[in-house]
Amino acid sequence: MSEKYTTKIFTGLLCLVLILPFVPQPLMPKAHARSASGDFFTSFEQWDPVPDWKSSAEAGSGGKKLSSGITSSSGGHKLNTMRTVAAPGPVNLYASPKQAGWTGKRALSYSGTVSGNSDSYAVNRLFRVKIPVHKDTRLSYYVAPVSREKNKMSPVSGYVAVDLAFSDGTYLHQISRAVDQDGIRMTASAQGASRTLKTGQWNYKDVDIGKVAKGKTITRILLAYHAPKADVSFSGAVDDIRIENTGDQSSDKEPVDYVNILRGTQSNPAAPEGETVPLVGVPNGFSYWSPAINSSSASHFYPYRENNNPDNLPEIQSFSLGHSPNSRTSDRQSFQVMPSGFHGTPSASRLNRGLAFHREDEDAAPDHYRVTFTNGLKAEMAADSHSAIFHFTFNGRDGNLIFDHLTNDGKLTLNARDGTLEGFSDDRSSDTDQGRRLYFYATVDRPVIDWSKLSGENRDHMTAFYKFDTSKNKSVTLKVAVSLISIDQAKKNLELELGGKTRFADVSKRARSAWNRRLSKVSLPGAGDAQKTTFYSSLYRLYLYPNAGYENTGSKKKPDDRYAAPEEATHAENSAVKTGAPIHKGRNYVNSDFAFSAQTAWPAYILLEPELTGRLINGMLLNKGASGDILNGPSAAYAALALADAAAKDVPGLHTDQLYKRLARYASVSGPVGQQTDRVILQSDAGKKNEALDDALAAKISDFAMGNLAEKLAADQPSNRALMDDSRYFLKRSADYVHLLDPSAMKKDPGRSADDVSLPYIHDPGHQAFNVPQDGQGLANLYGGRKALQEKLDDFFTTSPDEEALKKPEATLAAAGQLGRFVFDTPASAGTPYMYAFTGSPWKTQAAVRKIMNRFYTGESIGGGFLGKDTGAMLSGFYLFSAAGFFPLQKGTDNYVLGAPYFKHMILHLPGGRDLVINAPKLSNKNKYVQAVRFNGAAIEQTSLSHDLLKSGGILTFDMGSAPSDWGSSAGDLPDSLTPLSTDDSSIYSAALTDLTGQKAEITAPDATDVRHLTDNLSGTAATFPDPVVSVDVQFRSLSNRVKMYTLTSSASGRSSDPKSWRLLGSNDGVHWDTLDTRSDESFAWRSMTRAFTIKNPKSYASYRLEISSKSGKGPLAVGEYQLLGYTGIDSGFDVMRHSLMKQFEKDSLSESETASLSYALNQAQQAFKSGNLSASVYYLQTYVQMIHSDSFNTDAPDQARKQLSADAHAIVNLLSD
Repeated sequence: MSEKYTTKIFTGLLCLVLILPFVPQPLMPKAHARSASGDFFTSFEQWDPVPDWKSSAEAGSGGKKLSSGITSSSGGHKLNTMRTVAAPGPVNLYASPKQAGWTGKRALSYSGTVSGNSDSYAVNRLFRVKIPVHKDTRLSYYVAPVSREKNKMSPVSGYVAVDLAFSDGTYLHQISRAVDQDGIRMTASAQGASRTLKTGQWNYKDVDIGKVAKGKTITRILLAYHAPKADVSFSGAVDDIRIENTGDQSSDKEPVDYVNILRGTQSNPAAPEGETVPLVGVPNGFSYWSPAINSSSASHFYPYRENNNPDNLPEIQSFSLGHSPNSRTSDRQSFQVMPSGFHGTPSASRLNRGLAFHREDEDAAPDHYRVTFTNGLKAEMAADSHSAIFHFTFNGRDGNLIFDHLTNDGKLTLNARDGTLEGFSDDRSSDTDQGRRLYFYATVDRPVIDWSKLSGENRDHMTAFYKFDTSKNKSVTLKVAVSLISIDQAKKNLELELGGKTRFADVSKRARSAWNRRLSKVSLPGAGDAQKTTFYSSLYRLYLYPNAGYENTGSKKKPDDRYAAPEEATHAENSAVKTGAPIHKGRNYVNSDFAFSAQTAWPAYILLEPELTGRLINGMLLNKGASGDILNGPSAAYAALALADAAAKDVPGLHTDQLYKRLARYASVSGPVGQQTDRVILQSDAGKKNEALDDALAAKISDFAMGNLAEKLAADQPSNRALMDDSRYFLKRSADYVHLLDPSAMKKDPGRSADDVSLPYIHDPGHQAFNVPQDGQGLANLYGGRKALQEKLDDFFTTSPDEEALKKPEATLAAAGQLGRFVFDTPASAGTPYMYAFTGSPWKTQAAVRKIMNRFYTGESIGGGFLGKDTGAMLSGFYLFSAAGFFPLQKGTDNYVLGAPYFKHMILHLPGGRDLVINAPKLSNKNKYVQAVRFNGAAIEQTSLSHDLLKSGGILTFDMGSAPSDWGSSAGDLPDSLTPLSTDDSSIYSAALTDLTGQKAEITAPDATDVRHLTDNLSGTAATFPDPVVSVDVQFRSLSNRVKMYTLTSSASGRSSDPKSWRLLGSNDGVHWDTLDTRSDESFAWRSMTRAFTIKNPKSYASYRLEISSKSGKGPLAVGEYQLLGYTGIDSGFDVMRHSLMKQFEKDSLSESETASLSYALNQAQQAFKSGNLSASVYYLQTYVQMIHSDSFNTDAPDQARKQLSADAHAIVNLLSD
């Protein structure tokens, strides 16, 4: 037993001994027996009904024992069925107390060995009952499968179900319509095969038996096991079996009534099932409040049950101010309050003040939290944006409110005679070091009869209590408000939100209305309560963040919104009553874990709440400073992705031109002076030096979104040449992933930066192998074509983690999900199942996503609900989009990739009164494959739909069937890619621009200027020229090169000047020079800024000359980097084609004459390329392709041979024509 409870247990036992003789009979333990109403309940404790049989097989018709191939032992005796006995609970369940049941300390233990084949089974009888089944009768129980295999996550023990025998000789498992809350049939085999029973954890099952067995009478309660394979052992525990008549539950519910804020709290790092915090408040609020079971933790302060006391009951230690939505980011700026009925001076110890409660006495909702503790004390909490109201009901002569803090960093001032208190918190996030000083002000509505600071726990500055006389009036109301500006502003916030006679019910009602307005954006007609709980609880989490960071410094009638700048340098010291931070006018927003929220949460806002999205983005862009700027830091690429996606989808209210400038600065500036980074400078080893692979790939995806946005803006500003240059450069830079994903290296160690073995293991590498949504065809070519990509995805979704991998939490999650190595552990993971769309096998997306929806979102009623961390609400947003049947895979475009819906009927209520109705009338777990799609009656053949189409509303209909169809499988049906589909299966896959100055080139400048810094790929260095007019020559030593674009980077120093006007020239003899590009009056907005310039009608040249004719200022002319960008590998590509041609000849796929004709065309194309006649080269390659597909070509040649040969030709044509 944990030592932390020793003092508490001793005190409790002493009190019990003293008062037990005087306890009135109703308070003594009462046995849970069969009641007159026919209800049944047992938790297998000493006062509960005990099994009528131990390890006894059920006798079926004719007296045959319902057990075959299952053995066990008891007391040294062999049993020909499984062992089922009441015993102490399992020892090592994740996030649970040791040797405890779901409640209490005991449970029903089951175990056995499969000595027969995979059809072995055992059905044991447990209880003899006589319970009539009414229309509202339900069966529920908890089950914890425990692996006895070497693989601790083996699902073998989960092939178990509670069964019922009826008086008419039938069984529950024989009724096909008998399903649990997740729609899984109530047979042991179906339960196990569903993978919804997680090994090593408690799982909850609820069955509406009245719906399928009304009029029958239950005579026996049974436990059934069905072996999934031979030669295995199994074990586990079952607890809290309940059969009850629940009464009419058909009362109308609003969306907020389905939200379970505790979802995702039954979690720990070893088995993350959300890692969430249950927050009470309003959508996008300034602050939230939460019950805290572990008030000492800044990141995991509501562990659903693993902190249970020795009686296996949870204890609340405080009600706390909260800012962190999940445990990934630790909390900050705390304030805690806890009621106590202690007669004297209460203790500062969190353990001593903790109060136990039963789950059925807890009511947790977005707009309120209520709990009645086992000692009879009641606490209620509701919150507005900047404030909260607490209502405590005591049951003794004295009532105390204990005030506390996460640490001792802050100050608490008691004004007991006035019934107020105030102070500030200086807690900062240990992960981000974020957090200004937070001020608080609170009032109580009752006279304070005693008060003082509390000491002894190293929080003497922040721990205190108020005592109240509750001998007659049992209630005390506390109102508290917070501010980042000052204590006076905290008082104003309290007055604005909770002033006058505002009651608890008023605050809860306002919050309820606010949540309903948001949650009602989606309707789910016909969905079950469990499905609605999962869905609306996901929407709740999605709408928690970002947070408002502003406060009304005016009045209700004349608001004056201002904010304390989150991360700007202070202009004065913080005082005890006022911040030293700059105060700005406006409405800012803070807190969005963009790495994860950009994947699904922000796209959900864009679709459902476009006007709000504009305000949120504009508000987030108000934040400045090193940490406050969302486009500065480790998540900058993801923030840029989210913002570019919003602008590309025409979110209203955005200042698009200003937004683009902010994005352009992120995308074109390398970083602070001296920071050596290759993020914005194209290199063949991009991302290998300083970036983890996932971040490097994220930067490429962000480039893709930026390129599309620049193209969109350029269409409206045709005279803005820079926008078109930006677009082409960013799009080409987004293709640079080919230098990151080396297939051979990926097999060795794909989880790290490619050549940096010092980096620690961060994420499951499998997701990064598919993290190229901008160019699915190019990715397919990287692995050998669309078929090869499909096979690689198949392997990922079917091959389970090995024993070594299972030591990591990510692999443990993957094993729990039973979907190969798939797990929600990285931003890339959300899009992985949708990458099948690029392979022409959309049915594989449909199957994989349905498995994810069925397996990864269960257990919400017992604190689960996620398999993985819901960081940035990414998992919540995934559920929304996957339920709707489309997904924002290619952000920065107008497209969604189609999957399959999860509900038969779903309605998205979009702005302007438009509804997007999604219908799939034949949908089921069996009918999970799309046969056809229609929008407003018109057939949709492609696997993508536009945002413009969907946002206008309409009816999206999916025809579903039980087998895959050919819908969406043709090449023309695939989503768009940077790489043309005609290149499929080409081994010449590189379409990424390369800096040709590093390809055996000599660079010279006059006056012996050191030009090495021009091409060192470091933005912190520069070549400085003594004269304002200068020429820089690049001479290629071998082949001529065709330069598509060139870049110039401004120097990092503010004392130097930048190029202002220049020409780029090309020559093949060093004497005659052609002008390729001319620029004048150009400027560089920032230091270390890389700008790209497109060459019209590029040709091949042996030499290039940059002639700079003027500079921007008085300082010396300096250039940080100079690049000539073009394609490499074209000449070697011809050799690859020739090799493939001869290989097909050797296989007899080509005749000698055919080979000769094709070889001639290929040689002519290569010679034309080498001579610089690109149009002639393209002509001969097109002739080559025509010959391959002509009627005279060998009709016996395999289609794959034709495809391979023509794909390589298409690849080179594409490179030459680009």
